[in-house]
Amino acid sequence: MKKSFVGVLVAALLLYPGCSTSTVSTPEPTPTNSADIPGLPFPLPSTLSEQEFQPKVGAFLDSLAYRSAPGWQRDKGVRDTGPFINGVYYGTHPAVRTYYSPEVFAWMKGGRVGPLPDGAMIIKEMYNPPAARYAGLDPDTELPPPTWTYMIKDQAGAYDGWYWGYYQTGQPIDHNASPPFSYPNQTFGNYCVQCHTSADGEFTFAALENVEGQPGTPITYFDDGSWKTMKGYQFKFMGHYLGKEHAQTSDVIDDNLPPAGPDFVNPEFVSQFNTLAASLANPAVPIPGITTDRSVAQTHRQFVTSDQCQSCHSGDSSPFGPNMFYPDIEPDGVDVSPWAEWTWSMMGLAGRDPIFHAQLESERNIHSAQGQYTPESIQNLCFTCHGVMGERQLKLDDPQANLLQEQVEEPDNQYGKLARDGVSCALCHQIKDYRDVPLQTVQTGAFDLEPRTADGKLTINGPYDEVATLPMEKSLNAHPRGNSFIQSSHLCASCHTVFLPVLDENNNVVDSSYEQSTFLEWDNSSFRDGGATPKSCQECHMPDNYFGQLTDNFKIASIQDQTYPFTSNLSPINLITVIPRTKFRRHVLLGINEFALEMFQKFPDLLGISKVNFMSGTVDGLTRAIENSHDLATNHSATVDLLSTQRAGNVITSVLKVTNLTGHRFPSGVGFRRAFLSYQVRDGADKVIWESGRTDAVGVILDGNGQQLPTEFHQNDTFQPHYTTITSEDQVQIFEEVTLNLQGHVTTSFLDRATEIKDNRLMPLGWTFDGPPGFAKAFAEATAPKGGAASDPDFIDGTASDTITYQATLPPGAVGPFKVTARLYYQAIPPYYLQDRFTFANGPATKRLYHVTAKMDTRNTNFPNWKLPIDDEEVTVP
Repeated sequence: MKKSFVGVLVAALLLYPGCSTSTVSTPEPTPTNSADIPGLPFPLPSTLSEQEFQPKVGAFLDSLAYRSAPGWQRDKGVRDTGPFINGVYYGTHPAVRTYYSPEVFAWMKGGRVGPLPDGAMIIKEMYNPPAARYAGLDPDTELPPPTWTYMIKDQAGAYDGWYWGYYQTGQPIDHNASPPFSYPNQTFGNYCVQCHTSADGEFTFAALENVEGQPGTPITYFDDGSWKTMKGYQFKFMGHYLGKEHAQTSDVIDDNLPPAGPDFVNPEFVSQFNTLAASLANPAVPIPGITTDRSVAQTHRQFVTSDQCQSCHSGDSSPFGPNMFYPDIEPDGVDVSPWAEWTWSMMGLAGRDPIFHAQLESERNIHSAQGQYTPESIQNLCFTCHGVMGERQLKLDDPQANLLQEQVEEPDNQYGKLARDGVSCALCHQIKDYRDVPLQTVQTGAFDLEPRTADGKLTINGPYDEVATLPMEKSLNAHPRGNSFIQSSHLCASCHTVFLPVLDENNNVVDSSYEQSTFLEWDNSSFRDGGATPKSCQECHMPDNYFGQLTDNFKIASIQDQTYPFTSNLSPINLITVIPRTKFRRHVLLGINEFALEMFQKFPDLLGISKVNFMSGTVDGLTRAIENSHDLATNHSATVDLLSTQRAGNVITSVLKVTNLTGHRFPSGVGFRRAFLSYQVRDGADKVIWESGRTDAVGVILDGNGQQLPTEFHQNDTFQPHYTTITSEDQVQIFEEVTLNLQGHVTTSFLDRATEIKDNRLMPLGWTFDGPPGFAKAFAEATAPKGGAASDPDFIDGTASDTITYQATLPPGAVGPFKVTARLYYQAIPPYYLQDRFTFANGPATKRLYHVTAKMDTRNTNFPNWKLPIDDEEVTVP
């Protein structure tokens, strides 16, 4: 059993009181009669809750009764699990003395053949290394108090067949009812398989030469004696990693707001959005903690949660690394492993996204009738992508069932656990190649999964043909293989081409439309496969470098292989050798929704996450994700250029060009996201004297008198049209989609989209009205501009840009020189969208979003005043 951390590779906490205290719900057990288990004085773990089981096993270990129990055997002495060199211990465990239940000893004597029976148990007593400290001491009377790791065979609990545990005297029962949502100490599906799966039988390296009274000599490792001069040397668990987080900083500070703190409430936000203000007096309903969300491998189960991938596919900061880990780039190092970066992507957070859950609650309220669509089927439709593993597993188990929001918010609901794990590892890597079928058959998350192998294992697609299959086959009942589809943009197509019904007031279908068309936009661009400048989704959203430093010579998984200390009973090395790769693609998987990422950064307890990466020990993965997202926003999204600016009398005229750098529309995705331009003129005293696109403190766009524009909340269903020339401060170029419902009112409901009256989101390079050859007419329509943009020559010319002329009339007496600044801003959740959420529902999910947004202190984020700067340019005119 192994934990990998900087400077230490140990399995357990040694004499450290701050161990993890979270629990894991027991998988569906097949009870075994404890009377049939001669070696154990307690029932199997799968037959009890953790609250019932852990005290029993703890009491057994504390009593040391196994030392004298009939038939139990033990090692010849305390032994090392790796060398001790220059003050660093290279062991996979601390110094250990192992005890074997009668079943395990009989199995070892029989040549380690066949399976071990349920109830077989191995106990490692662990001591501060190296083993030389304990030479000559009586093991029963002179050794210091141990800590323990143990394994109990219990085939009902998980596919690997073992319950794994770490224990120290006085350790509380794991629990998951409250933060900090620590990784469990005792559980099925534990990280221990990272090493133990490399054993040639039954996940154990147990060898007779170690056992007292048996022939042979235990393996020994080099010890240079450097520990002798290290005062007070002992191993600590996680102590190095509980440092402060890296704060996001901003140059913009609103001194009128109250000081930041746990009780911070933004009065300007509450003043603007006051419908749910009273709810702030009560705690918001939290999303269940992430340590609840563990679904381990079972023969019958299609999906596992990402923690089952975490142990091998996290960064290794141990002495055996670094692997997928840069120790020197940031103060605490940077984990660029698949699990670590996916975890903080909006894919990894999709099942916990408070914005999504509030939207879903709105849809349920707006569409509460029982027509062709019911509120239940609407929820299931939304979870097709946002809670996909839970929705799919439920359908596999009960084809008639719908996954409901209430289930997803239940801590112990097995489908809720899977749903909250988001768009997870086991999902994307099981999608069946659908490049040869019409996209219409798989859109809106309707893809098929890969069939199982002939021997019943899950088929897991990856980018490499030459892979070590044994570890995943043994631990997860999964067969990894190379498949080029995982590298294709088409992998993203199904969930990023969303075709939804349009419902009337009775929830009957009257039409349908593309609510999201990001993949279609890419396909209708120069970036498509075979286009003039081909570039896949993965090339932008899964970079092969960390801010210029290539992800070179990393292994895509860290397991016990030839880089670890030699051990007995290791599987053939060719079956467990992981090949170093050149430029593997990082699982960043981000857009520029920093608004949502900051919600998780500032409210981890409410949203049920833990910021500690258990395997590599880093604590700032979410901060790194925000940095990655901000880099995408400011360097790879769009540019603003003032092509010309001149003054004639009291009028300053500028020609401004905005260019989309992305391979799809900007903004793309859900239709409520928007970007807008601010064109500002300041006089010689640096005072703003004219501005189109100014905002207040919560991101509401204002007119020249500082009043909110009626179009901001679509009063009387008004909106800002697409402009080619702007001459007034109440005219603003907003790149957005505006849709009407069947009653002719502007809507943010995904199922009310009867008419698109405006869509001037910037087109990608190479876009055309008809699309590439073979492009379906419906696809072309979905990617076409609507409203005035459709007839704007420079908007529809395929250059991914838009040109706007600004004519600013200076006030009388204005004195220059005048500074003209053009800025492009982005809002993932514009004010009108939030107003709709807080109006159409008031359930727990909506109140949670209100709680998060009202208490969000944006002063130390990249979007002070609720708008994210993308690019700007400034010129001076006389």
